[in-house]
Amino acid sequence: MPRRLPLLLACALAVTAAPIGTAAPAVAAPPHQLAPYITELTSARYDGRTDDLLTGGLGFAGLRATTPPGFADPDHPTPAELRRRALWTSAGLSAGDGGGLGRLYGANVDRGRPVPGDGKVAGTEYRAVAGRGARSVSFVVQVPEAFDRARPCVVAAPASGLGGVYNMVGTAGAWALHRRCAVAYTDKGMGPAFDDLHSGTVMAYDGTTGPRTDVGGRAAFDAGLNAAERARFDAERPYRVAYKMAHSGTDPQATWGRDVLRSVELTLALLNRDHRPGAPATGYTPATTTVLATGVSNGGGAVIAAGEDDRHGLVDAVVASEPQMNLAPLNGVEVREGDRRVPAAGLPLLQYNSVASLLQPCAALTEPAAPGYGNLDPAAARRRCAALVGDDPRLITRRDAVRVGQDGPPRLAQEALVRIGFQPQSSYLQAAHYDPGTPASYAMSFARASVTDSLCGYGWARTDSSGRPAPYSRAELAAAFATSPGRAPAPGVLIDENSPGGPVADAKSLGPDGTHEYNLRGERCVLRLAFPRANAPSEERAWARRVAEGLDATRRTGDLHGKPTLVVHGRDDARVPVNHSSRPYLGLNSRTEQGQGTMRYVEVTHAHHADSTAPGYDNRYVPLGFYYQQALDLMWQRLREGTPLPPSQVVRTTPRGGEPGHAPALTAANVPPVAATPATGDRIRVSGGTVRIPDRG
Repeated sequence: MPRRLPLLLACALAVTAAPIGTAAPAVAAPPHQLAPYITELTSARYDGRTDDLLTGGLGFAGLRATTPPGFADPDHPTPAELRRRALWTSAGLSAGDGGGLGRLYGANVDRGRPVPGDGKVAGTEYRAVAGRGARSVSFVVQVPEAFDRARPCVVAAPASGLGGVYNMVGTAGAWALHRRCAVAYTDKGMGPAFDDLHSGTVMAYDGTTGPRTDVGGRAAFDAGLNAAERARFDAERPYRVAYKMAHSGTDPQATWGRDVLRSVELTLALLNRDHRPGAPATGYTPATTTVLATGVSNGGGAVIAAGEDDRHGLVDAVVASEPQMNLAPLNGVEVREGDRRVPAAGLPLLQYNSVASLLQPCAALTEPAAPGYGNLDPAAARRRCAALVGDDPRLITRRDAVRVGQDGPPRLAQEALVRIGFQPQSSYLQAAHYDPGTPASYAMSFARASVTDSLCGYGWARTDSSGRPAPYSRAELAAAFATSPGRAPAPGVLIDENSPGGPVADAKSLGPDGTHEYNLRGERCVLRLAFPRANAPSEERAWARRVAEGLDATRRTGDLHGKPTLVVHGRDDARVPVNHSSRPYLGLNSRTEQGQGTMRYVEVTHAHHADSTAPGYDNRYVPLGFYYQQALDLMWQRLREGTPLPPSQVVRTTPRGGEPGHAPALTAANVPPVAATPATGDRIRVSGGTVRIPDRG
């Protein structure tokens, strides 16, 4: 059983998240003391046989199983069972190794070779919480029994996406444990916590769920409604659920960097509390301990934020893969691919994604063989094409619609996606990436909206076969810590509250004439909040101001204070386009560091945001995860041996080919390594504020 450690609770309860737009300074506490923002801490020792840090006792063979580890009582899984399921999910080895995962890279592969044994790692795991309730942030610290006390190292690995605190164990965590480093994880204050307003079920810090009256002060999130407000809202809109990222009222993205730095501070303090022979004489400090911050997607954005917020040398280096980040105004920084100036660069996710969600149903009609096309309603998509025609230059202009005729709008929608900054070759991915829930949830988060605001007419709920909101089962809520994508617990979806005939799943939304039309009203509303109008109604202007304030609190400047930083990104990414993330950030970094930027950028052709091996992905794309693991190795060589990082470059890969669903197995020939000395035609260069990307390949 976990044992509770003594805490400075009197001080801790008075400390909550920093105000929006500020980074809390490092707490000046003795190295062995916990900082006062820690409000809860438990520890557990794993023997490496019955249970362990990396595989939850399953071993590599268990991680490869296609069936997830079960729960003795599905309605009441234990914290240990939820943890084990989360670790199984994080490794991803059940997907098979045709795409290279588990064979060329992954939790069971180190420096290109299989890890001997079953992968079980003995050690101590700490779970901690900073703050309370909606403002809480979860941490997990893993210290392997074989921790290298002579040359101590800490790897900070914040969660990707809206994932739970364990979701980087199978990637960055495995890599770190193989090197005898301690690992610091954080959910960045987002995570899968929820409040089911119908049943009153909430999630505790340990992942278990129960009635909010029973969970009480250990709830990781509560919608903040009193009993009367809850009853009234559930009567008006039954079965709705609030979730932490969208409805916490805290804009958690604004403190991503702070949360990563706090995870490192916590780890150093815990190491000092367990001071053993061989430890540095002065304790585990930034001066004696190598600290690498690394993450993927939202986690990649979080470690970039940590690098910028760290002004006191807590973090030694940063490695980020496909980082999702909102950039400060570029002010002269531009991106050129070959001879072409990229028409839009450096937009925040809310803006480019709100435009994309409007265009994607129409644009998807150009790729009938693409993944996700089977879920498309072609008639509704054609109606969306017609609705896009108007005066907005971001969509389809009337002049262009007349020019191309009746069958041309889908191609114009694809061209509009390119104008807003997506890569031309990502057109194949647009159908599968249609997800209006992403811009809607980010708008709610930036606006610090309550679930009762139903911003832009959106809600979240489980639905029945007709798409109508329906109650969750106890088992579905109970498993959310291990199964939720970070929004509403699975199988919850986005709801159009204003659909004619009553609330329904957004994917089944009806227009005013009663035909299926993909909720054009809601998507246009989010677009208006992302791009405010001076002549908008007063209520809309007020919400747009709140969104803009929340967004501005998350912007990144490019100032990494000289930290060596390596970023990898897939050129075809249709989730976080390179033109709005890594490419312009390279320019910002070069400018803020007076042309001597310490960031290196590797762009991988035929790679996108996910490493799916489903039919249609298998034959066209290579895994970016292979290059993320290689980037960690390159940075390790830089930190341990002083080996220079390779220059910024494009890596030319070769897709597996074959028919969808029958691609040959990925080999090393498909994924050449990052070059220490890339060819002249592959080098990415920055000069005079211009990022120049080779366009061949």
